[in-house]
Amino acid sequence: MLVDLHFHTCFSDGTMAPEEAVQKAAALSFGVLAVADHNTDEGWPRFSAACRELGIRPIRGMEIDCSYDGRDLHLLAYGFSPTPALAGLAAKSRGLLLRMSDDLIQRLAPRYPDRGLTVEECRGWPFDPAAGGWQCLQYLLAKGVTATLAEGMALYPRFGCDYSRYPFPPIGDVIEAVHGAGGRAVLAHPCNWFDAGEPEALAAHLNALTGMGLDGIECYYPANSPEMTAFCCQYCRDRGMLITAGSDDHGAFGKNHHGLTYYMGAVRVDLSQLVLKELLESE
Repeated sequence: MLVDLHFHTCFSDGTMAPEEAVQKAAALSFGVLAVADHNTDEGWPRFSAACRELGIRPIRGMEIDCSYDGRDLHLLAYGFSPTPALAGLAAKSRGLLLRMSDDLIQRLAPRYPDRGLTVEECRGWPFDPAAGGWQCLQYLLAKGVTATLAEGMALYPRFGCDYSRYPFPPIGDVIEAVHGAGGRAVLAHPCNWFDAGEPEALAAHLNALTGMGLDGIECYYPANSPEMTAFCCQYCRDRGMLITAGSDDHGAFGKNHHGLTYYMGAVRVDLSQLVLKELLESE
């Protein structure tokens, strides 16, 4: 039974409706799924209903922006029941992402005086979920500042609006909130943050996160090197932690990133290769 516990729908920055994502997964013979939309689980009712109609096991999920060691880290929350604490931290991260876009528009406006860029217009711009991305990216594309949505993403760090400059919730606080909601906290795509070529440093970071209560690692991921996958799998097995897999599919948005393709089926991992017992028991 194939498993994908990390993909996105139109409830965050993906282009697929929840029902469309489930149909796509069913056609590829996936049997256990979790949507991990950014800082929201609003798509859960539609997603879980679509899964059950097709005989697929759904797990409630969400990907939350956190801060750790001066960087932005993504934490995957699974199997939780909504609580004010967890919802509040997710809302804080959503608010900071919006602030990043506001700041970007303010910094771009003087450079493009003929485009008439304003924060107010950007916030009110009609958002097309099927196009993917987020409101600011679509606004910059429509105003002729960029030629693609991906070009807009590159403007954030270029103009000092990168994640590290904003006070996202500390990952320890988010892990605590996930546990308080009866869920499990899993580190998303470790290759994005750490280097498997430096095993001692990697182990030190994982030890620090495990000390904060981390429950597992997304060991199988399109950009994880074989070395990263092997290291993280062994780390989790030695400690009885969750081992998960995810494609990070965003539909038609963001299919190619850093020379890699992210799509459902890019990672085809059987349930027998993973450690998900706690998650399957929670649903």
